[in-house]
Amino acid sequence: MKRVVQWIAIVFGIVALIGIAAVYWLFYDHRMPASGRYPLDMAAIRAEAARLPGADPIRIEAEIVSHTPVPKIAMVAGTSWSSIDMVRVSYRIVWPDRSIVLDTAYDEPTARQGGATRFDAHARANVIRAMDEASAIIVTHEHSDHMGGLVTSPHFDRDMPRALLTDAQFNAGAEMAPLRWPADARALHRPFTYHGIHAIAPGVVLIAAPGHTPGSQMVYVRRADGHEFLFMGDVASDADNVRLDRVRSRYVNTYRSIPSDLHAMMLETEALHQLAASDPRITLVPGHDGAALERFERGGLIVPGFHFARQSGMTLP
Repeated sequence: MKRVVQWIAIVFGIVALIGIAAVYWLFYDHRMPASGRYPLDMAAIRAEAARLPGADPIRIEAEIVSHTPVPKIAMVAGTSWSSIDMVRVSYRIVWPDRSIVLDTAYDEPTARQGGATRFDAHARANVIRAMDEASAIIVTHEHSDHMGGLVTSPHFDRDMPRALLTDAQFNAGAEMAPLRWPADARALHRPFTYHGIHAIAPGVVLIAAPGHTPGSQMVYVRRADGHEFLFMGDVASDADNVRLDRVRSRYVNTYRSIPSDLHAMMLETEALHQLAASDPRITLVPGHDGAALERFERGGLIVPGFHFARQSGMTLP
């Protein structure tokens, strides 16, 4: 009997060790790669931002469409299990006579299915209006909480032709689950292609950053007063991804229906960490950090809510 008890204890000990190792591997391990580099050339990006003639945008506005509490360790490996506010946000880059919508959040059914505990119908209505009035619509990547507002727009036939979507973003497939493009999407889609970096308006530059998804990109914005922003999308969902030089947990990055390229994301995070240290004047905007967005709004860097005025259209290159 004693021998049986010993064997049971050994088995339970082995299972416990495996469980501890698995939890560490999935949530706590944050070792960055020893080699490789993501080329984040700010001199080239600034030059590209100045390539197109015209004035830079005067302000950036934000609409928070939903809130979802998540454990911080899911978004930033090796931190804590305390809950943080994961927000889904749409931004509006504004000139006196035109605007660009950056990320479109999603509709309420998709938000609720994704675990949102609060959904702002007024904010959603403002995003729809902003897309209707925008000169262009861009997304940081092809997940439903960034592109879903466009996909489910009640004015899709008017909005889709102004969406600057790369092939990777448009051909999202399962990346966009649970949403699917409307039947007429391909006929309305205007294929958009670039490599590396590409200015789409004075002061606004797209920066290819595949990894979180194949179509992931960051967006550099230089305001007319010279202040610089880098919208990181889900390359860095939380400010501490950059501050601590840690990506999302391996559980979130790898063990989901469509895994991210973890190595690519690590290199991009390292580049952003170095940028934050070398040029702290740039405001790095995470993809889902409610606390960070609140700081930006309190500091006057980003305007809370969309504020509409009559604007004329603009033809983008």
